[in-house]
Amino acid sequence: MQVFRRKARFIPGALLICGTCVGAGMLGLPVETGPAGLYPALIINILSYLLMLLTGLYFMEATLWMPDQSNLISMSQKFFGRFGQWASGFFFLFLYYCLMVAYVSGGAPLFDNLLFSWGIDLGGSAWPFTLLFGAIILVGARFVGRINILLMIGFGLSYLLLLGAGTPQVDTSRFAMQNWRLSLFAAPVLLSAYGFHNIIPSLSTYLERDRKQLTLSILIGTTLSFVIYSLWQWVIIGALPPELILEAKELGVPVTEVLERLTKQPWIRSLGQFFGFFALTTSLLGVSLSMVDFLGDAFSWERRGLKRLLLCLLVFIPPTLLANAYPGIFMSALGLAGGIGEAILNGLIPAALVFVGTYRMGMKSFLGKLNSKLLLFLTVAITLIIMGVELWSLYSMS
Repeated sequence: MQVFRRKARFIPGALLICGTCVGAGMLGLPVETGPAGLYPALIINILSYLLMLLTGLYFMEATLWMPDQSNLISMSQKFFGRFGQWASGFFFLFLYYCLMVAYVSGGAPLFDNLLFSWGIDLGGSAWPFTLLFGAIILVGARFVGRINILLMIGFGLSYLLLLGAGTPQVDTSRFAMQNWRLSLFAAPVLLSAYGFHNIIPSLSTYLERDRKQLTLSILIGTTLSFVIYSLWQWVIIGALPPELILEAKELGVPVTEVLERLTKQPWIRSLGQFFGFFALTTSLLGVSLSMVDFLGDAFSWERRGLKRLLLCLLVFIPPTLLANAYPGIFMSALGLAGGIGEAILNGLIPAALVFVGTYRMGMKSFLGKLNSKLLLFLTVAITLIIMGVELWSLYSMS
């Protein structure tokens, strides 16, 4: 049994990757891709999945070139020099603090509502939510992996129930609508939806730098996320008329609220709250765990004892203060963390790390043809196009 557990450690690893991917954007994803139609949405979904799977393998390669417990800050210093180190560190902190603010501001009210339904009133403060999940991160990666399994089970059950409620409403004639131009504008959102790279250094330590198990975790975790997203898009785009999807986008409400009106089943609202809570907290665990390791690497601190407590305080206190001060900051924080930060950190930097390591420093690569100069160039080019789309979208909204 002990041997089986060691060989099957990729399972909690894959679930942690999937949980990190399938997060705050889950309810909003069909709202962004729905106006393009099902087939354009699926195609851009496939391309985003393959791109982020590839850059995830690139980041794994760079992680395994480094000593254990190294993070982006150490990698950037070795492969890019001092300027690259500080630039990478800035983009990492900017992106993931924005995400932490979004997760705390979005997750705390859901946590509050769920407890209130059981007669427990927290008064709307984000601190109880933060204390609970900060304590989980404080214990360590193995405990996080176990808790994440429970949260993923809750997420899976609520997800399947929502699929079951929406499937009878699917009208396949709606799949005929196709707007390929709009699908391109959904690419930055999907890039963020497959953002799991930050968890790879922590996962590498958890899996004792076992390349095979780490690769399996990435392949299974991203593929599971792809299946979850694809089925969700199929149900929402098929069940909801295009005007209702646009209404949800304009009002900034989750698609589950529109689905409740369509099915006339009030329990869908409560189920949607559970669904949102599990989706947010699985991402919160992945992001906060990676931030603890990142800051520990930056300060050259061991991730244990009093120093681990200090790292957890640095990760959780600033976003909780912002979430309490600005309760409606969820969408703004999520927008700030959008396609630019994800594209740089999870697209350009992993490709650049592998290029410099392989073709400038002569590091031994285990990726075979995946790290060819042509594929690395295409990865960078596609990522830059997606960044351009995001910049154009931001310019159009201003």
